[in-house]
Amino acid sequence: MSFSATSWGFKPMRILPPSKITDGYEPSPPELNTEKGVLDIGSSSECDLIEESKLVAETLILRCTLRPIPYLNQDIKVRLISEGNPLEDVLLYDKGSLTYGYEREFEHSMVQGIALDYTGKGRGVQGGEAFVFEGADLKEGCIRCANPLYVKPFSVESQSYAERSTSLPSRQILISPPGVLNARILRGFGGYYKEGIKLEDIQQVYYSLTSVENKTRVRLFSSTVLHEQHTPAPQGGRDFNKQILFHPSPERHHYLSLSGALAEGFCSLLVEYEGSVTKFTSTFGEPIVGHPNLIDVYFKPI
Repeated sequence: MSFSATSWGFKPMRILPPSKITDGYEPSPPELNTEKGVLDIGSSSECDLIEESKLVAETLILRCTLRPIPYLNQDIKVRLISEGNPLEDVLLYDKGSLTYGYEREFEHSMVQGIALDYTGKGRGVQGGEAFVFEGADLKEGCIRCANPLYVKPFSVESQSYAERSTSLPSRQILISPPGVLNARILRGFGGYYKEGIKLEDIQQVYYSLTSVENKTRVRLFSSTVLHEQHTPAPQGGRDFNKQILFHPSPERHHYLSLSGALAEGFCSLLVEYEGSVTKFTSTFGEPIVGHPNLIDVYFKPI
């Protein structure tokens, strides 16, 4: 198939013969075609474009139950070695090992995780319209998620631990491990959970070792207390004459509260629709008034 210039709406270009130009002579500008060309590609069919974002919900809200997962390893022992003298070791997860005044955090602080179990009921918004669903079937597509939907983990002590405290001629105190001066070492004890508390109060609890009457004793510190002291995980800080250090350094999903973990998208699910898969991540959790062990978890597609 051949095309001519006129068939596309253009005038043919005229090629002028060369002419002799004398000094001082300025030729007049050539005639220009000022008509607008029109590109006409004919087609009798029309395309309907559908925004991909409208194929899945803009928001999903899954109702979940909160289920604490207790830490059952109650045989972990800890010991403080002061000036080379080993003090009597004690059971870490025993209320009798606590320093006086630290009992309040103990009773509800021995969970290694909080499981979010999907109840099978949910809501969503798609195309600006709200809808409800049950199970895995949505208005468009279906949900694929883990069971439980999510487990918020907490750092716990998994093996017996000994800490050495040695005074130096410089009057500084060396703490080993990890080998630092004038520091209080905090380690993961477990998660704090009590039915009905705020989601931000479902948080990591830490412990440190001290001595009372030549006996090893345990102190507990909640994440809230550490924030109030301006020594939060993971960076720590200074409390009076001691540096607060976390050893080992806690992972982010451990030191975040449950509300913080949900806000940062640690809980996720997949939605399948017509062969495509869209990932949804959590944005926040909302307690259900009158039902202390239920929350609504909000998700958005990414």
